[in-house]
Amino acid sequence: MSGSTTNTTASGIALSSLSSTDTPKATDLVFGIFDGQGQFVPQSKVWAGAVDKQGDTVEGALSAAYEATEPEHLVPKSYVDAQGDKIAASVTGAAAAQVTAAQTAAQNAQTSETNAKNAESGAANAASTAINAQKGAPNGVVAISANGHLMLDGQELFGVQNGHLIFVLPLPTSDPGVANAWWN
Repeated sequence: MSGSTTNTTASGIALSSLSSTDTPKATDLVFGIFDGQGQFVPQSKVWAGAVDKQGDTVEGALSAAYEATEPEHLVPKSYVDAQGDKIAASVTGAAAAQVTAAQTAAQNAQTSETNAKNAESGAANAASTAINAQKGAPNGVVAISANGHLMLDGQELFGVQNGHLIFVLPLPTSDPGVANAWWN
């Protein structure tokens, strides 16, 4: 048969029948229309310049002209920088708030300490004033001994008998040589 063309089919697996885990080899042929003509082109030529989803090396710049809406979206450096600035501002603000709170708490503690010392001093002064006001007054404040007896001028008063005061005094062990003094 003259003028007839014999077509041969390359053996292999059609790209449409590859599973998601199969990847075409660089030497596999792909049919496509390029520059208006149907052609079989090696896989390596079709995907030249494409980035492999499983990992690849990019030698040029990639860019994204959109705002990311999903965590896995590609984002421009300006977006990352803006997020970093927001995080830094948030951390700085939170740290500043904590420092301010700590300073306020320290100032409040110092104020409380000062107020407690002032209250202690005021209470001591009030007690001293109250005691001094009762000295020499009828039904005033008196000193009481450890035995529960009235103390007069540092001497323990044991009681009163026939109008006389009875004091508890240590007796001298020798004649003190003083008239009207007790001695043993």
